[in-house]
Amino acid sequence: MKIDQLWPLDGESVRLATIGQYKMISSPTEHGYDKLGKLACEAFDMPICLITLIDENQILIRAAIGISVDSSIPRSDNFISQLLPADTVTIIKDADKIHELSTLLDHSIYYTAGVPMITSEGYNIGSIWLMDDKNPEPVLKKQDLLIQFARVTTDRMALWLIASDDAQIRLQNEQLLSQNEKAVEQVSHLKNFQDAISDANIVLEGVLDSYEMIFKHAPIAMGICSALNKNIWQANEAMKNAFGVGELEGRSLDELIISADGQGFGELLDQIHQQSKAYAVKESKLLINTNNETKHIYADISLQPVGRMGDEQSNIMFMIDDVTARVFSRQVMEESNQVLLNAIEDTGMGYTIVDFSTGKMNSNGRLKQNYGFETSEDFDYPDLFNAIMPEFRSSVKAAVDKAILNGSIYQAEYMVKWPNGSLHWLRAYGKPVYDADGKASHIIGFNKIIPTPN
Repeated sequence: MKIDQLWPLDGESVRLATIGQYKMISSPTEHGYDKLGKLACEAFDMPICLITLIDENQILIRAAIGISVDSSIPRSDNFISQLLPADTVTIIKDADKIHELSTLLDHSIYYTAGVPMITSEGYNIGSIWLMDDKNPEPVLKKQDLLIQFARVTTDRMALWLIASDDAQIRLQNEQLLSQNEKAVEQVSHLKNFQDAISDANIVLEGVLDSYEMIFKHAPIAMGICSALNKNIWQANEAMKNAFGVGELEGRSLDELIISADGQGFGELLDQIHQQSKAYAVKESKLLINTNNETKHIYADISLQPVGRMGDEQSNIMFMIDDVTARVFSRQVMEESNQVLLNAIEDTGMGYTIVDFSTGKMNSNGRLKQNYGFETSEDFDYPDLFNAIMPEFRSSVKAAVDKAILNGSIYQAEYMVKWPNGSLHWLRAYGKPVYDADGKASHIIGFNKIIPTPN
């Protein structure tokens, strides 16, 4: 059966506008469409009912009784996408169309009959479909009653639309009334508002004064320069002390800082301005100019592009924290640790750091050998403790616990059993390390094999 569309193309835009109104509403009571669908199934003795709205590109499923289907499906060439003739029950008997519908709904369908929903203005907005998925040859009775049922359903939807419009009007009136009350209140309190602004300005002036004081005396060198010519127009005391210059205002920042990690500092400032992106690096190696002498320092630097400030359209706020002493101290410590480790290796001592939270150990090869392990083998704290002969474990643990409690060095002598079964005596020393909360997090230990005690 060929099903033709009722409306000319020039009326389609009006029909779609009508659909737009019905898409936005729901029934005043929850599941109103479902109640209508269930009523249709009971009245016409059919197990499945679909109530649809036919939009431009999709079919909106307002009710699906007896079948599980998405709330919308694409509108295509299938027959439920088309607008049905008015005052007519359309029964689909074509087997190919029935098979196509079963595929679309992902449900076996044997029989289907549909009737259009026509508004009082004459616009076809959708359809009511009754289907059977059990009886291959059902008979739809009371077809005239189905047409009347579709009209009642459409009338009910129109009432919902009216109720929705009425509720929207009431809401708008309430909002207008509320806004009017607020406007009256705002006008009546305008004097108080102006007084509050005056008080806020006084507070703001105090905040700005405090900011200026903090900026001036901050321990980190900081200031603001023009993003275009790089001239400094504000710098604090720490900045002046860092470069040994009495007045920095008006000087170009890239004359004071020549390069950062090998990159020209002026080029870096241009890059930050062009990309409008903040830049922050820890322990950057800077080449700086102080009293017309150049030298390298290490510094944590932060460069932040900012907008208009004073007469300058674009600016860059900079902070420079000289950490040269910290970097050198760490380098000295790393070098001294390396020397110490070499000395430990020469004396035949085992060395380890144990992480209490994980039981993981960072050990040198000698320590593993002192417990009978190869230097290439994995060796963690449980391996160490299990190697200690049982009669010594409690005393070793007590010595460790005491050192942790007192923050002292523990010392113990105990016998260990190697994986090959041989027994050996060890002398061990250890010192706990604590985190910021005062909780022992690691222990540093040394040991060496000693002769069997007398």
